[in-house]
Amino acid sequence: MFLLKTKLPLYLVLAFGGGQLFASTQLSILPPEDLSNNFNALVRETRPSWWGSWNLDPVVIKPGAIGVIDTNTGTFRPAGQEITNILIESDSISQEMKLSTSDVKGPQLASSSMNVQSPEVDISTSLKWQFSKRGAMLAQWSLVEERGLKDPFRVIHENMDLLRSTAENMNMYDAATGGISQGFGVVTSVILAKSGMNVASLSDSAQWSISGKVKSLESMLGRGDAQASYSSIEEDKNVMSVVWPNEANTSTQDLVPVAYTFASLDGDLVIPYWIGEINSFHITFQNSGSYYVKATLKYMSPKGSSELHQDIIGFSTRSIVNIPLDATALELKLEFIDAIPSATYFYSWDTPLGSWVTGKRHIDIDGWWPDQPTFNIRENQDDTFFRSQPLESEPFSHPD
Repeated sequence: MFLLKTKLPLYLVLAFGGGQLFASTQLSILPPEDLSNNFNALVRETRPSWWGSWNLDPVVIKPGAIGVIDTNTGTFRPAGQEITNILIESDSISQEMKLSTSDVKGPQLASSSMNVQSPEVDISTSLKWQFSKRGAMLAQWSLVEERGLKDPFRVIHENMDLLRSTAENMNMYDAATGGISQGFGVVTSVILAKSGMNVASLSDSAQWSISGKVKSLESMLGRGDAQASYSSIEEDKNVMSVVWPNEANTSTQDLVPVAYTFASLDGDLVIPYWIGEINSFHITFQNSGSYYVKATLKYMSPKGSSELHQDIIGFSTRSIVNIPLDATALELKLEFIDAIPSATYFYSWDTPLGSWVTGKRHIDIDGWWPDQPTFNIRENQDDTFFRSQPLESEPFSHPD
């Protein structure tokens, strides 16, 4: 059965110990085999450099795995090869990840019971979610570890011969130019969970429930310290689900990958945190104020120093384009010509490679004479990263 390719509002809540992050987006409802695209879009509301791993395959999704990202389905296609001469770094995390569409209600308490004859009071319960739209989705995970390559740039460059031959076997190598195509690369890190679930509805009315001891179910949902487990799952036939642990009445110390990061290659250039093809970087200026602005961008590349210019009159949109992928030491200068007193702002980036994951920056310029002008820097149209202040490095060196 296939899902309708319509638009559905999706709302995300991602909880991180000390608080919660809220986001919303419009996602396409895809065929079941492409549900990972919906999962990717949800995750990227707050983690723009992550790929979601809907199917939780620890054999395929692991640091050093070589393969191709299919951007049409949002899935990783393994080459059957991996980089083996690697060191793995692990960071413990404690995060509850909750994702759901607006057409999911729950969890609702379906039933509960108490066993007073056991040495400790034993309370069992059943939690239920209801789905009122085809394509409605929920995902809830207890994230515990991020595991990744130590010094991924060095690892990739030291294994370039293996990567070239593997790319050629996967039709991702252009012999004429001697370059590997974007989309081919290496899994650099995985985000691991100890328990949780992905559930999606294939009809306009469905429900899914999980039963077990209260403390064990709390841990399944990332909220408790007991061993995560459940006694049973009930679901309608038009529901897809992936649950860990994958068997009832069992617990496990094994972890599964819920998300991962990926480094792609463009020729011999390594693009960390790759989420889609980028041919060059560009900056778009949206001037909603009255000031006339002269923008100057200086940067370094293997060809030497370069300088690009753009004049931005009030109430206009302009762009600086064709910033090369190997550009470094970017310095942006914004001169507000008719401001009194005069105003000049600076901003810098060490390198956009790996931090401008979409290849773009949007700069909103505002201000009306005689007030002082301001500017905001955003990657996406809905996200503000920075408000104008004197020269400094970009505050988010990691794209997450």
